[in-house]
Parts: sequence; C-alpha cells; structure tokens
Amino acid sequence: MIEKKIESLFEDLADTGIAAAVLKDGEVVFKETFGYANLEHEIPVKANSVFHVASVSKQFTAMCIALLEEKSLDPSQRIIDFFPDLGDHAGEIKISDLIHMTNGLPDFYGMSQYIMGFRESDFITSNEAYALLKKLRWLKFKAGEKWSYGNSGYFLLGRLVERVAGLSLNEFATREIFAPLEMKDTFFREDNSRLTKNIVSGYCNYKYLHPESFKDPSNDPVKVSNALDLMECTGAGQLWSTIDDLLIWERNFHSNTLGKDPEVISKKILSPGILNDGSECNYGYGLFLSKRKGRTVVMHEGGCLGFNSVIYRMPDESLSVVILANRNDFLCNRLEKLGIEIYEAIADEILENDSTYLIQKKEVSTVESFTQDWSELMENGDKWFAERESARICRLFVEEGLLKLDMNGENVMVLSPLQGLRFKERSRAFRGEITQESGEIRLSLISDVGMKQFLPFIEPLSIDELSEYAGRYYCRDIDTGYDISVAERGLLLRNINPHHDGMNFQYRPAIKDIFYTFAPPYIACYFSVEFLRNHNNIIEAFIFRDYDKDGREYLRFLKV
Repeated sequence: MIEKKIESLFEDLADTGIAAAVLKDGEVVFKETFGYANLEHEIPVKANSVFHVASVSKQFTAMCIALLEEKSLDPSQRIIDFFPDLGDHAGEIKISDLIHMTNGLPDFYGMSQYIMGFRESDFITSNEAYALLKKLRWLKFKAGEKWSYGNSGYFLLGRLVERVAGLSLNEFATREIFAPLEMKDTFFREDNSRLTKNIVSGYCNYKYLHPESFKDPSNDPVKVSNALDLMECTGAGQLWSTIDDLLIWERNFHSNTLGKDPEVISKKILSPGILNDGSECNYGYGLFLSKRKGRTVVMHEGGCLGFNSVIYRMPDESLSVVILANRNDFLCNRLEKLGIEIYEAIADEILENDSTYLIQKKEVSTVESFTQDWSELMENGDKWFAERESARICRLFVEEGLLKLDMNGENVMVLSPLQGLRFKERSRAFRGEITQESGEIRLSLISDVGMKQFLPFIEPLSIDELSEYAGRYYCRDIDTGYDISVAERGLLLRNINPHHDGMNFQYRPAIKDIFYTFAPPYIACYFSVEFLRNHNNIIEAFIFRDYDKDGREYLRFLKV
C-alpha cells in the first residue's frame, strides 16, 4: 500500500528517467525506477543506471577532506598556503570556510554563465575554472562573517585534495571511499570523454537552452532537448553514481565504517560551521542541517543541466530518501504539483502514513475589497518599480481580485490594501505604501530591517535616447565584451565572442540608466544592467547588477 502511494508521487512525468529508493532501519523499503535513461533509444532506467548527482557531490568531497584531517590536514589552515596565486583577498580564508561555505568567494559558475555568457553546456576544464577564479579578486563578505551558498569553495576543496594527497579527487575518493564501500559504479568525472557503461542522458526544457527575452514559455507545448553536460570541474559537482551505490552510501551514513575512527568522522561531518560572532550556520560537511516537524534533517539537493538529485535523511529515525532524475526541473515540477518537496512527502508517508499531501489544495486567499484610491490607481494596469541601490524590480498587479506584488520575478506575495494607498503583506513580513512626489508615484516597502524606496519605471525611450547607450563595451579582467545596439523596445546585448551567447538578450529601460531582461526558464528573474556616467554625464561603462550582492558590480565593461 505504501509503495503504491509513493509511486503515485511520480505520476504525470512523461518519460523522465528516475531512480528512487528509501532506506529505513538499514532495510530497503522502497526502490523503483521510472522512464528512460535515454529517450532517443528508449533505454529504460535501471538500478545500475549512472546519473550525475550534481551538488550532492559536495558531501563526498567533504568526506575526503574529513579523511585527510585524520591524517594531518588542519581545517584552520589558510587556503593561501595551498593556492598562493589565488590573490591577497583570499588571505584570511581557512579550509573550514570552504567546507562550511563561509568563505565569501564569488561563484565562478554564476560569473561564467551570467556575466561572461557561457552556456551551461559549454566545456570548461578545472584549470580554466581556476584561472577564472583568480580573476575574481573580491569577497562578497569577510571570511567567517556570513554564510552563503556557492560552488567555488567546494571546487577548491577538490583541488586541495589533489595537492595534499598527491592524487586526483577521483583517485583519492576511489581509494578511501568507493573501493572500501564497494561502490563500483561511482566516480568523480574528471574527463568528459570517459566511456561509462549504463550512463544516463540528461534532458531539459527546450526553452531552457533556447530562451527568448520577455517571452513566458509556460503556455507553450513542452519540448525536450538534449542537455549535454561537458564540465570537468569536480569538487562542487561531477559525481556520477547509481541508486544501488547510493543506498550503500546511505547505509554507511547511518553506521559509518570509514576512517580510522568512524564515530569521530560521523560527528565531524554533521558539525555546523561557526561564524566569527560565535553563531552557527546550518551547513556541515557538504550537508544542510535543519529541523522539520521537530525532527533532525540532514540533506542536500543537486541540480545542473539535465539532472536533479536529492539525498534526504532523518538520522534519528534511521531514514534515507534518495532520488535521481534526468531532468533539471524535476524537483520544481514535483514541488508545484504536491505543495511540498517530494522527498518530504515520501518521508511523511514512511514515518506517519500521512497521505494528506496527495489531496493538498493550494490555499485560496480571501478577496479583500479595494478602496476607491486603490481602484483608481490600478484601473490602468500593472505598476512597475525599481530600486537603484539593489537593482531589484517589482510589479504591483491585480489578479483574481487580489492585490499582489511580484518581487524580481521570483516571489509573488498577496497584499491587503488599506486606506490611503497603504498595504500590508498577508503574512505581515512587511508593509508599504504608494506616495506621490512631484507628480510621480513611488513605492515604499517597510520591514524590520528598514525602508526601501522604489522608483516608477520611466516612459519608453526614443531611438535617439537609446542611441546614447549603443557601442562596444569590454571588461579586461575577464576578457569579455558586448556590442550594444538599439532594439525595438530597448537595447540588445551581444557578446563579441559569438560562442558565448548565453546573455544575448533584449534589455528594456526600468529607471534612468538601468535596463532589465527576463528570459524564463533560463533567467527566471528580472536581471539588470546599469550604465555608468563620468563627471561630464557621458556614459563610460556598464555593469551587471545583482540584488544578492555577489560582487559582480566589480566587473566594469568600459565603453571602447
């Protein structure tokens, strides 16, 4: 009965290739495969099908570090001792900062894709990634000051294993982990030309690889594309494995046999990072540490071009849920359908026999009447605003009789309209108001951390006004340039390297000198660039903006 309920969670997934299993008290209580490992040849997924597990790889890299710590490696040692050419900005980063993601390093994946225009399918070697990381000479924050998820730290940990052990990451992991546990079909892929028996092909939505500016593909017929993953950057990713091998890994998690002192190793990998102020961050050795329904959870998802994966554990209940899929939107698809993560639903079913999620309905928000001033404001359609400090963009709109705020294309919140063009967010996370200043409406959002003021979008610019921004721009730091030309409703950015066309989109004006694009599902948020002027008010450069403060603004593209 439970097996049938769990299987029902994987319905309506067409031919998506999936391998899923549940381990409880050391016994496999559920194991099933679905769909195709290769669509073209209609090869079904089997228990020995080899999937890319993406960021689930990080816990294996971290285990290698934990095993090296048993030998002689000191996690408090500064990484500059191993990577002296990384730059002075990295001088205070410790190995432990890489492990617990408290290092502040910019993410080289994000920079290569969303600034340099690389596509996820581009071939990048480990040495190329390291060369790029050396060019990104800033920190998002001082080492140990904050926690921020990223891939650069674990990429460096993979190279650190090589420098300390004298073996590649795959060679060391094979000797110390895969061989002792008899995980015969698991490896870090350091060479993308490697022949692998039973390897799974990755797939994605056609629109993910062929996005268009300002076109919502949600109503288009779903078309599937091959998703060729050519990366050779191990550490943060590139572990390939099977559902059977990962069940071995899970048995070992619940009863570790690795290391000279397995009990110490088990405690170490579950130890949270400690920030400079003494507080904890909920990230261990490649593992997220949290609570759900009062129970301890240890887990990590993985997502990359063509693949999704998750290992979800509840150690006090001796429970592990493992899912591998060959679509990069699998987990999002299930979350949208079920209302909770699919692995949480499976855990609930196993532990509580609680199938309420199967009939879960989206909460229906109560329609609240609009005051006259709100009705007059919104009668002419959506209102768009942008904040210069963070380059965040939001849209105020009415849908199904509800006032809503779309923040940066990523989060839609329901608002309760109040008198005087004021409002409050339904969960009371913030409040706000619309004011008028010099005949111009402005949006203010007020929360516990202060007030942010958003300016209204400017009127469409004429061709002459847009021509001021046109030209060639180049960033020497990362050897990347863009030609900018006038488009029908804004500006068109084209990388001067025709192969790196991942950010070749149309950008429309938001507020003065800030333009934005929207190209889902590849760029599913409002993504901005800002033009910079000199003391003579002449445009001299542009920068990519990011409200998460990852530092990409340090990369200036100067007008040639």
